Amino acid sequence: MKPFLTIVFILSSLSSTIRTEDYVKQWGDGIAVVQYNAVFNKTNSVKNLARISDARVFNAWIDEHPKLKEIGRIKSVPTVVLYKDGEEIRRWEAGISMKLELSYRDVQTYVDEMTGANQY
Repeated sequence: MKPFLTIVFILSSLSSTIRTEDYVKQWGDGIAVVQYNAVFNKTNSVKNLARISDARVFNAWIDEHPKLKEIGRIKSVPTVVLYKDGEEIRRWEAGISMKLELSYRDVQTYVDEMTGANQY
């Protein structure tokens, strides 16, 4: 049990030391789906985004990396943004309920349009 706790501690320490600029560079090339959210609202995260194919998927925690709120022009959480080569293509934002009625399949449809996967 002790080795497991040590690994968890090390991993959690590493995630908090990532610079915001490095975080953003990860989704700069190709197609990326970024879910901006805050830890206090984690239960309202869009589920199963990791199932999206042909795009890299990231969670951007704006309370851990406050600059992300400004970079992503985030007004509410969760917000899901689809990027291609760093350019915003589509955005879905939660309303006052802080919930987003969106499924990974909805996002996958846009990714498929961008990659041409929906042509077959």
